[in-house]
Amino acid sequence: MTATAPIKLTVKDYKSDYHNDWCPGCVRGDTPVVTADGLKNIRNVCVGENVLAHDGRFHVVTETMSHQHPAPMRRLVVWKRGEVLLTPDHPVYAITSANWPTSLGGEGDAVRDPKPTWIAAEKLRIGDLVATPVPEAALAGVRHTPEGRERLVMTQFFGTESYTDAHQLIEVVGNDEVEYDGMVYNLEVEGAHSYVTNVGALHNCGDFGILSSLQMSFAQLKLEPDKVAVFSGIGCSGKTPHYLKTYGFHTLHGRVLTVATGGRLVNNGVTVVALGGDGDGYGIGAGYFVNTGRRNLDFAYIVHNNGVYGLTKGQSSPTMSIGKKTKSMAEKAIQDGINPIGLAVASGYTFIARGYALDPKNLSKIITAAIEHKGSALVDVLQTCPTYNDLYTKEWYEGDDLPTKRSRLYSLEESGYDGVVKDPTNLEEVVAKKAQAVAKSYEVEPIPIGIYYKIDLPTYEERLAERMPEYAKTPLVEQDTFHRDISPLIEEMR
Repeated sequence: MTATAPIKLTVKDYKSDYHNDWCPGCVRGDTPVVTADGLKNIRNVCVGENVLAHDGRFHVVTETMSHQHPAPMRRLVVWKRGEVLLTPDHPVYAITSANWPTSLGGEGDAVRDPKPTWIAAEKLRIGDLVATPVPEAALAGVRHTPEGRERLVMTQFFGTESYTDAHQLIEVVGNDEVEYDGMVYNLEVEGAHSYVTNVGALHNCGDFGILSSLQMSFAQLKLEPDKVAVFSGIGCSGKTPHYLKTYGFHTLHGRVLTVATGGRLVNNGVTVVALGGDGDGYGIGAGYFVNTGRRNLDFAYIVHNNGVYGLTKGQSSPTMSIGKKTKSMAEKAIQDGINPIGLAVASGYTFIARGYALDPKNLSKIITAAIEHKGSALVDVLQTCPTYNDLYTKEWYEGDDLPTKRSRLYSLEESGYDGVVKDPTNLEEVVAKKAQAVAKSYEVEPIPIGIYYKIDLPTYEERLAERMPEYAKTPLVEQDTFHRDISPLIEEMR
């Protein structure tokens, strides 16, 4: 799959000069952001700077983004804090007034419930409370203030780092739609994936973690940008090719694998990567998912799996478990979720892995291995959706709610797991490795991350070349298909 470039390439060489016309949360350029050096307008924040995040710590900025936004924005006004102009879907760290307790307990008690969550700007109402992290030094004997428009809540007042869960809550006093046609900005923040503005903490999306991982993988593999083609379906993941300085094709809902198949077959000298969401790939595209696996085409398929249809306002996707209910769902799911890893094993994928969007460095290693693999490769990426999925959040994956905080993820490789088939002709070993991968895929506390299964088998392209010798020498895109002698074919059919 790989093609080594003769010159040194870096991540910057794979970043598109064109910023897309949609992003999951952007603000106007003069929005103040809390940095380690004080307040700074977001348009002036640079990669490498440290900004305050919703967890009360400073984190490094890994990406800055901007684009023209000729569409309505929300003007969010917070008491005493001023206002911010942001896109309607921008997640804001807040508590709805309906969830605020009428009684906060005795004086001096720490308040451990409710905890702020990510709420889309357009969903906030007057009276809701926007959260800003409070440093430990500012707490000095104060536990909470239960009345008025400004309140203090501590959901975990334990240990030396207790301040990371202490937040000042200030009331929303205005939220209206305004017409807008100008530049908007966003940041990718390592670790926390959030940043604090003048009114409160805002979130960016896990899609950017996957994007960064792709860019790092391309740079590590030294792929020439004009020898890479990235295909995407419909959904939040669909815009990814717009951010990459490679060839790109934004296809139809559920059809990304069929189009990527065509792209791979017509030009086998190009590295092909397909991208899609869990709804796009495991729902409407499920039939294509199965057939792509059994063909064993030589390209990688990366699925953004967040359990919801994010682009269409948070309906449950095929990976949402029965009985679960996110804040975007009216009722609990009454269908059980599919098992992507198990389905991939049954379909014949020869490389099957799972990663986590908010750990780009490790995800990049997994994607690199998937691209290097000769055959059909699936990388199912667990991804947060701060706007619509309040069940599987960054805090949930990090185990903040557990009696003793620990990650809900663990590394297969570090645990000693080996999913690689050593002898593809040994059916007993193949079956054992497949069964092992499926068994691991049902582990949920904690969830395994890494390569579940890998086997080296002839690819579809190699089998095609045996039937069409010319295909092995010359890609279809370079063959004269309009002046072929088809008389042997006609004779064969007589």
